[in-house]
Amino acid sequence: MAKARESPTVDVKAGLAAFEEDLPRVLRALDAESIEVLGWKRPSKLVLLVPMTGMIGDKVDQFMLRLGFQAYRTWPPSAQFVNPETGTYVYPQDQSHVPKLTSPECQSHIAYQRPNGGTTQLICCSATFEFYEVLHGVEQHHVWRDTDSFLTTISAIRKALASSYQGRFP
Repeated sequence: MAKARESPTVDVKAGLAAFEEDLPRVLRALDAESIEVLGWKRPSKLVLLVPMTGMIGDKVDQFMLRLGFQAYRTWPPSAQFVNPETGTYVYPQDQSHVPKLTSPECQSHIAYQRPNGGTTQLICCSATFEFYEVLHGVEQHHVWRDTDSFLTTISAIRKALASSYQGRFP
């Protein structure tokens, strides 16, 4: 189980095994036969690309969420919005590929200061790896549990896109 104000540790082998175990369960929960049916892509064993949608009025914006499983299930998946053409995020040129999220449970930052220097894109949500990586404070009932799955992450971000989407970063 993750811990507030504790740096996450990476265990690629365990992360891959947990992801492989959870993927069929998540697909069943979504009543999907495959990731392709959902429009998801898996460019590598530890990466899943998930299309996301934000709406303001009748304007629909498409985004690509990149999940990484290098520390998964003890810690949540890494989560970043990426340029859909490259599958990466480079600040500042890719900031327009990040939705402005302002939910109390899920906010987005295009260049968040890391405790040890430098910046990172941060989806400020206790269901993302980066949230713990920047040593963010969190109430105990919001801390990631090893009974959570990456569907928890996807659902939290989708909920914020549905309720608190403010457009794209410029």
